[in-house]
Order: sequence, then C-alpha cells, then structure tokens
Amino acid sequence: MSRHRYAPPAYGQHFLHDRNILSAIVAAARLSPGDAVIEVGVGTGRLTELLLARGVSLTGVEVDGNLIPALEEKFAGHAGFRLVKGDILRLPWEELLPPEGKAVLLGNLPYAISTQVLFRVLDHRQRICRAVFLVQWEVAVRITANPGTKDFGILAVACQLYGRPRIVRKVPPGVFLPPPRVDSALVSWELSAEPLYRVPDRAFAMRVVKAAFGQRRKKLVNSLGAGFPDLGRDAISLNLGQMGLDPSVRAEELSVAQFAELACRLSDAVTR
Repeated sequence: MSRHRYAPPAYGQHFLHDRNILSAIVAAARLSPGDAVIEVGVGTGRLTELLLARGVSLTGVEVDGNLIPALEEKFAGHAGFRLVKGDILRLPWEELLPPEGKAVLLGNLPYAISTQVLFRVLDHRQRICRAVFLVQWEVAVRITANPGTKDFGILAVACQLYGRPRIVRKVPPGVFLPPPRVDSALVSWELSAEPLYRVPDRAFAMRVVKAAFGQRRKKLVNSLGAGFPDLGRDAISLNLGQMGLDPSVRAEELSVAQFAELACRLSDAVTR
C-alpha cells in the first residue's frame, strides 16, 4: 500500500493496525473455510489478509475511492475475494449477501454510521448469522446494556430481541491510525432470524419500544399514551397491571422479554 499515494482519510476513517486486535476480530468471527464473509470497510486490507488466509469467500466493501487501486493490486489473483466500491448504507445488501446460506458480517465500523449499520443488519438477519465489529465504546455499552441501567434503551432492545450481543474486549485509541479520541470495543453479536421472544411483528414491536423511550423520564404509561393516543392511558395501565408492573414503572425497568409481551398485548388492544 505504501507505493500508492494517499491523502489523509477522506471519510474520517481510523485504520486498525494492531495485529493482536486484528487477530481478535478473526477469532471472534469463528470462521471455517468456505464461509461467506462481508467486510465493511476494507481500508488498507490488513484484516482482509487474515480473513483470506482462513479460506473464506470474502466480499469487501470500501467507500473510499482513493484506496481502491492499491486494494485491487494487493488482492489481485485472490479468487475468493470480491471488492465492491460504495457506501454500505446505499448499496443493495441483497447483492452483497450470498444467494444461499448465511454470512458473517464484520469490520471496523465508522463511528458516524455504526448505529445505522446495526439496524441494517437487523433488516437482513435472515441472511446473517453473526456480526463482529469495532464500534465506539459508548455504542457497545448501549448495545449490550441490561435493564435498569441508564444505557438501556432502543438500541439494546432492538439488538437483544434478535440475538445475543456481547463485548469481547475494550480497544484503546493507540491501535488505530490516526488514533480516535475515544475508546472502542470489539463486539460479537449472534443473530437469530426469528425473535427470541414472541412479538406481533418487528415493526409494531419497535413502535412500542420507540414510544416507551421517547419520553424516558416519564412513567411508561404516559410515554405509551403519547405514542398510542387511540388506546388511552386506562387501557395501557390495565395491560401493564396484567403484566404485574407497577403504574409508576419506567421504560428502562422492563426486560426485553417484557417489551415483547407488552408489544403483543398492545397489538391485540389496537386491533380490537
């Protein structure tokens, strides 16, 4: 890569150069030869090299056109590698994912788009078995947060409703070039095509979750009342009571399983 002239990162990238962290990403992905892998942000190709050494079928996505010539030269002749230029949020994921089976998605996610990528993964969870990625430490904490904590919110419920995300390790700024001003985290997320708890459908369940946390300082009955004005506070209070929840309960006190049950109850109430 050093033979190619390259200006400072055009998209705010922080390129990972530490061999130990790169190896930790590959280990967390638990890959076998022939696995389909999507790498978000090929960058300088250091992670790509380790992945190809595992004998996987790799599709790498890189938005920075300045990096493409060096990457094409570096990986020329690798039959198992396909390089796609473009924005991961704008590309059709149906064309990135394998036509059959499931893929492993991994990469060093740009901080500015990490949450959007997570929700895009949920949109395609039927085709993705595992996601392994680097994100800002605060985002990792929000993904894996437990009920009753200040970090438990929409992102935690959305991710934990369809899988088991966990923080593998904390990652310091010094392993990146240029180093970011914050810590990062390596996260592994085992995905399920179906929800871990029964819900009416994902769209309605997320409507309930977003309404619940839309005014998180208020009691849940008030937040849901604003999100579902046609139901009324009495009907919402009745359903909360039937779940054994106190009228003063707030959104962050419910578990993911309770949010799923609440979504089912409210769906039934709306359709009556």
